Amino acid sequence: MFTNQDVDYSLNAPCRCLGSVAPPQKSSAKIDADDGLGDEGGGEADIADGWGNDYDDDDLASSQANQRFLVGTAIPSVSKISDGDELVEEADEDRVNRLHLLKYHEDSHELLLESSWAHPTGEVWAMSCHPTRPDWVVTCGGGSVFASSAIEEGCGDENDDAAASSDPAAAALTQFKTTLWRIPDAGGEESGGGLGFDDEDKSASDTLEAVVSIPHGTTESASASGWEQRVSQVLWNPLLLSASSGDALYDLAETSSDDGGGNLITVGWGKDSPIMLWDISALSEVKEVWSARGGLMVPRKRSHLSALSSALPRKVSWDPHDVCNILATSGVDVVAYDMRTASSGGRLAIRSAHRHGVADVCHNPLLMGVVVTSGLDGIIKVWDIRGISGEVQSQKSARTNPPVLKVLRGGHTHFASNVRYNPFHDQLILSSGTEGNANLWRVSSCSSAPLLDMAMDEDDGDGDGAERSLYGDDEGEEDETTQEVADENRDANAPSENEETSQKEMKGASSSQDIRVSRLECSDAVSRVVWSSNDPWMYMTLSCDGTVTAQFVPSKEKYRILL
Repeated sequence: MFTNQDVDYSLNAPCRCLGSVAPPQKSSAKIDADDGLGDEGGGEADIADGWGNDYDDDDLASSQANQRFLVGTAIPSVSKISDGDELVEEADEDRVNRLHLLKYHEDSHELLLESSWAHPTGEVWAMSCHPTRPDWVVTCGGGSVFASSAIEEGCGDENDDAAASSDPAAAALTQFKTTLWRIPDAGGEESGGGLGFDDEDKSASDTLEAVVSIPHGTTESASASGWEQRVSQVLWNPLLLSASSGDALYDLAETSSDDGGGNLITVGWGKDSPIMLWDISALSEVKEVWSARGGLMVPRKRSHLSALSSALPRKVSWDPHDVCNILATSGVDVVAYDMRTASSGGRLAIRSAHRHGVADVCHNPLLMGVVVTSGLDGIIKVWDIRGISGEVQSQKSARTNPPVLKVLRGGHTHFASNVRYNPFHDQLILSSGTEGNANLWRVSSCSSAPLLDMAMDEDDGDGDGAERSLYGDDEGEEDETTQEVADENRDANAPSENEETSQKEMKGASSSQDIRVSRLECSDAVSRVVWSSNDPWMYMTLSCDGTVTAQFVPSKEKYRILL
């Protein structure tokens, strides 16, 4: 079924985290059969979805048609610390944070709540689903907590006489915990095969199972405030998906055995918070492989960071073509790290990428050396960073920015907070902003498969109207959006030679190759956008008020890319 109509579901609770659940994977029996190592006769394959459901070949198409997504709520609440230093969520059921499992049903074109589980560590600050195992998810939870014993122990300083004399139970702390959870069985026979359950069944499947705790920011040099433990982003190693064997535990061991390898990256919230690479292949224990704190190796003559850009949650993109390298936002810049080196410093990859701060960065999954960034200036930029040297840059070379391949304007009137490449078709880019818009762009000119012949598309003016309604009443804005490469993001210096060359080249590009395909006006600021892990033409947006919207790439755009 092909549809261009969006469908939404409201959780009626503040949310900031959204993830796509992995599709069912081949079971070990199927892998052995494919390799010729199974029982005699080969046998029929079973597909396991991680929740206790096994699908045969006849049910595989049906299982893949139902997309699953996890949403984490962000209800401000106050928890308590038990004697075992565990966070205990407050008893008020209306303020308990939860992980909600939503399923999109293609046949009925509905987005429904399938299950939900209480999140034991409180407000969800970051969340990431495992790329191949549907029942694994990593979250960072926490916030304000109360602990009388901790306050009494921490009030021994002579400068804290006033705090010690006050009621210890009235003093607030902050505590955050990053945990790998196993989602309990939501698809057994008692619950109706994973299609949902009533209130009586809910209590039996209301607890997440902690697999392992990840001690982000709990070093000896960390302050007692607990803010260093707050995580803004969690990333799984791209090899877990691209080189998956079908066995999640085997893949964890394989990626950790590589040079400088690890399975998981946790990103601290602030620009000076640590970025940490972990090996969790043993599951019983977690090993820190590499870590780095914020800081540029190229000094500045004057500060470019405002209070707003300094408070931005830091974002990281893991290079799928070279898993030893990552890119991280740092104020108005983008910093590159090589995780094979023990040095905690990075090298400047893009200087002053956006005027007021870089909000997000994402690698092109199919084209090496191409990345996209979004910023507080409301602009989306595509960069060619292939010329960046792996060595430490000098001050002179650090001032030379990589060329800008494309600048996308007009999509956002406020901060462009998220940007994501389609993992299968790099012509498609998703972006969202705090003004409440989610945009789907087709940027073919700097993709792995440019659309060379667009004459037929330009003549077809009676189609779905994607290009005609691209900018509403803003006539003529398309040329400015898709062709103009301006240098607003630099200081008083003139544009570099690379940028001038790139600007001349892009002036002659065909405007029909790079357009905004669709725009969704959401009910609130958009906190997250994700592509479906099971359908390359489906994507989800999450508003801060808890409204989840499923959208689809128009059929006309599919045919342009595929044919």
